[in-house]
Amino acid sequence: MYKIIFIIISILFNINNKDNISITNINNNNYILDYKGTKYNIEYTYDNWKIYNSYKVTNEYDMRIIVSKLISIHPIHSSDYKTYRTVDDLVYEWKQHNLAFTLLPNGKYKDMAKDVDLDPKDQNKSYLEMYNIREK
Repeated sequence: MYKIIFIIISILFNINNKDNISITNINNNNYILDYKGTKYNIEYTYDNWKIYNSYKVTNEYDMRIIVSKLISIHPIHSSDYKTYRTVDDLVYEWKQHNLAFTLLPNGKYKDMAKDVDLDPKDQNKSYLEMYNIREK
């Protein structure tokens, strides 16, 4: 219920955001995200969208638009490789990266968190779970 209310409020206050978000293929697997006048590099490799400096995008509604556009170009398999990831779980992963970027001290893990890799292996993992996996 709260999620529906959040989405409705986001839509009401961000009615024109869809027009401020575009993704352009610049060559093969390299894309440019134009988000509110700032350009972000995006790279696609099989089952992986990497959005560079993704920590700068903090609006969940905008993340949903961006992720929807990306998976309409190349969907990403779920961790079981039988189905595909949804907008909801991709946005969750992105938000976990942003949270990690905010909480971590400067260093290699913060550097890793600034760019989100939307791929099967981190599906439904919290930032702590992702950190613990990389610590091993």
